[in-house]
Amino acid sequence: MTPERVVFSGVGGGLVQRDSGSYDPARPALAALARLRVPLVLCSSRPRSEMMLVSRLLGLGAPVIVENGAALVVPDGHLRCGVPGGLWDGEFHVLTLGPPREALRAALVEVAAAARVEVRVPPAPEREHTEPFLVETEEDAAAVAREAAARGLRVFRGETLWHLCGGADKGLAARMLLSFYEREGRLPRAIALGTWQVDLPMLRAAHRPVVLPAPAGGVEPLLAAELPHAERAPRGGPEGWNEAVLAILTGRRLPALAPDPRQGKGHSRDGGEGRWPSSAGAPS
Repeated sequence: MTPERVVFSGVGGGLVQRDSGSYDPARPALAALARLRVPLVLCSSRPRSEMMLVSRLLGLGAPVIVENGAALVVPDGHLRCGVPGGLWDGEFHVLTLGPPREALRAALVEVAAAARVEVRVPPAPEREHTEPFLVETEEDAAAVAREAAARGLRVFRGETLWHLCGGADKGLAARMLLSFYEREGRLPRAIALGTWQVDLPMLRAAHRPVVLPAPAGGVEPLLAAELPHAERAPRGGPEGWNEAVLAILTGRRLPALAPDPRQGKGHSRDGGEGRWPSSAGAPS
């Protein structure tokens, strides 16, 4: 049966505590979602192998969006009609929306040369559709991002590394999944919870976007500026995530999101889900 509602959520700094990896405070909301049969779709910049472990740990059984939207992973049987364009991979159907990592590795060499920036590529064997790299300065990252954008590629910042990726993002993957649900009989009402700049496309794709404060306590300025109609969770981390989800499930509205006057550009730092360099612009 097509669900009436679906929840899309970032992981690090929201549902899962950034430093400890704990999600214990979110257990009541997770249980409520399961009881009401509302799918919780994790949307992360992390690789598929890691996110499938997280999904199993949380006892989910819903689709997962990985590597910043480069792939949509749907458990077998979740959609009656399957996944158009997806490939069968064991227990899952995988719809690839981004280029393979090998193509991005070659593109990074070209982009770095054009930007006149020296990049280092650390080992990251689990990644399939993003190429991680290191640069010396923020200015170097901005130069790489500009050259990448000229080639239809994107750069985003993870917890410790920069990543080159294709044109897909969390929003595209979320919209694809919603279209699959609609094809099976009903367009679910989409709720999305995010914290970081890289969550913006996912939040834009939802009927009801909810922004969680970052671990430092403030709201990401770009999200406040771009999503004036969004709601704001009472606090960040799994505690705030839990309160926000329970409020939504019981029919309550959260306070409206408004720009935080205490924050200026560049105040927020990434907490694991990624941040776009300002020169690359906001994802759309």
